[in-house]
Amino acid sequence: MRVSPARSPRPPGGVPPITAQSNRSRRLAYAALLVALGLTGAYAESIPNFESLTLMAFCAGVLLGLRDGALVAGMTMLLFTLLNPYGPAPPLVMLAQVLGNGLSGVGGALFARLSGPRWPVPVRAAALIVAAIILTALYDLMTNVATGLVFGQMRTWLVAGIPFSLWHIAFNAVLFAVLGTPLTAVLVRYGERLSASSSSPA
Repeated sequence: MRVSPARSPRPPGGVPPITAQSNRSRRLAYAALLVALGLTGAYAESIPNFESLTLMAFCAGVLLGLRDGALVAGMTMLLFTLLNPYGPAPPLVMLAQVLGNGLSGVGGALFARLSGPRWPVPVRAAALIVAAIILTALYDLMTNVATGLVFGQMRTWLVAGIPFSLWHIAFNAVLFAVLGTPLTAVLVRYGERLSASSSSPA
């Protein structure tokens, strides 16, 4: 009589170790790629407020979910301001930058939860334009208020920042519509695969 070799039990209530490790590796790889893309776009800028950090932060939320998306978005901004060739921003301004960019990651996660990436293209593009306007305006407001608190003359900083903020909002609205519309549709599928592998039964 042939005796079958004993099989090692799978861990209760989760994915097998190899699958779980593979899933973590994929999430880290995606996170690293988004950080690299965000920093590349930020350091390539030659015009003030011409940046891709906001879109990459939003995409991080779509792909990785609320918690990890916000973390990746905040970390990308933190690295950007710490490694800025002009020197890091004052701590309070840096905090506003990190939190403001983190909000874009949260926005991307909420957009994915509302099934925004699966909406018809015109509706998705319009929603992304609205998201870009709101998130960029919040970021600029937070950083301008922080700058006013650090250097004084709050009203002067807020008024002087209006033209730059309007350009920033307009550029991001176009970027979200043109690149964000196809990107979110693709990234949400990869995000669903990550979620499925994380919650697959033993």
